[in-house]
Amino acid sequence: FRRVLFRSLLEERRTSSARPSAQPGNPAAAGESDGTVRVLVVDDDPAMCKLLRVMLEPKGFSVREVCSGARALAVTKRELPDVVLLDIIMPDIDGFDVCRELKLDTTTKDIPIIFITAKIGHEHLERGMSLGAQGYITKPFRPEVLIEKLCEVTGKGTRAS
Repeated sequence: FRRVLFRSLLEERRTSSARPSAQPGNPAAAGESDGTVRVLVVDDDPAMCKLLRVMLEPKGFSVREVCSGARALAVTKRELPDVVLLDIIMPDIDGFDVCRELKLDTTTKDIPIIFITAKIGHEHLERGMSLGAQGYITKPFRPEVLIEKLCEVTGKGTRAS
């Protein structure tokens, strides 16, 4: 699945690279200093991090990757991204605990968190949302579902596809 999705995203990236990066309705035209929506990807799987980067950067998002819950807490508190994409299953601190800590901190409590995970049970969804997450997307997922959710939680659009 990843290989097919990755190839599809690479092809889309090649065809979209000629598009201008700062159009109305594009995160690159609508954010803070330079207009880019800053996304922190938290996943212990480097292939998933790369996949998300390849999926999001052509749409005008700026992507920063970390591979552990502890790094996610440190980077989020230091860099204050616009949104966090968070896996649940990680070797050090799981995504639920990362979410809980970020929502309890006054400097990070308003940063939207979207879980992207292989945990598919309704109880996991309920737990994530009860901790303050703004979204819960299960793997495998369609890229457009993630893009729509990112636009929804940040209040910003993406460049036209």
